[in-house]
Amino acid sequence: MTAIPGAAALRARRTRTRSLASTGTDGARFWLAAGPALAVFAVFTIVPMASVVYYSFTDYSGFVGVPKFVGLDNYARIFSGDKHILGALGHTLVYSFFYVVVQIAIAFLLAVLLERAIRGAAFYRAAFFLPVVISSVAVAYTWSFMYDPNSGTINGVLRGLGLGSLAHDWLGDYNLALLSVIVVDLWRNIGYSIVIFIAGLGTIPAEVVEAARIDGAGPIAMLRRITIPLMTPTFGLVTVLAVNGALRAFDTVYLMTGGGPGNQTELYMTLAFDKAFSNRQFGLSSAMSILVVLVLIPVAILQSRLGRDDRPARRSRRVVAGVR
Repeated sequence: MTAIPGAAALRARRTRTRSLASTGTDGARFWLAAGPALAVFAVFTIVPMASVVYYSFTDYSGFVGVPKFVGLDNYARIFSGDKHILGALGHTLVYSFFYVVVQIAIAFLLAVLLERAIRGAAFYRAAFFLPVVISSVAVAYTWSFMYDPNSGTINGVLRGLGLGSLAHDWLGDYNLALLSVIVVDLWRNIGYSIVIFIAGLGTIPAEVVEAARIDGAGPIAMLRRITIPLMTPTFGLVTVLAVNGALRAFDTVYLMTGGGPGNQTELYMTLAFDKAFSNRQFGLSSAMSILVVLVLIPVAILQSRLGRDDRPARRSRRVVAGVR
């Protein structure tokens, strides 16, 4: 093997030295640029999350005293059949049914209508999406005024139409309070689902629609055999987002009713908040929050996989074959 001349070996050594120096410089620049953001993320995200995990195994009150390690006692209490916790879970299930099933059904039907060439479609799209960008506080207080039993807009309209017998104390009635809050959250969030469905409708291949029309498929058959099968990933994404929102529901209920009347609108997350700041049971509240995170992790993974769906072409071919 021929030896490398001295000059060539020196040049190769210098090249390696410059390469290592460049790598070190790039690493220093990266940490200099990303370091502050990572530090802020660690202080305001990682440390609080780690604290919640730690406090979930203690009897921490949040104000005085040193936390005492209690193991899984807080988690055992959640599953012990506590009447208050079970009531909040029941209300959350009712809320989730409307937030997921009813919202998706209405949003899909509205998206199908708005996707068609109707007059003012752009205006209606903007109108449905507008509540999404309005502050939660503004939405809660506006609807609270509308629900007011004496001077509220809803009861005023009913009385003006001669339907005064239908006027209610919407947020004070034990049987109507939860449904009244659910209506507000549906009104506020349905626009987001509509936008996603409209985007999904835009991905349906035109040749598939044309083939179905040539074969004589009517509107119902088109919806059942073309639109819905090709919208499966979109339905999955909207469902995952809705489940995520239902499990984390808090602001509207807390601002409008605070869980009342008589805990009739108490949701799981509002109860966790009350356990921490009203009952000084930070340990139990932390355990309740950790359980929500554990449920949301697979939901987030499913959402990520649905967002990377790469099978629309194969699905389109199967649908065309099914129509023909």
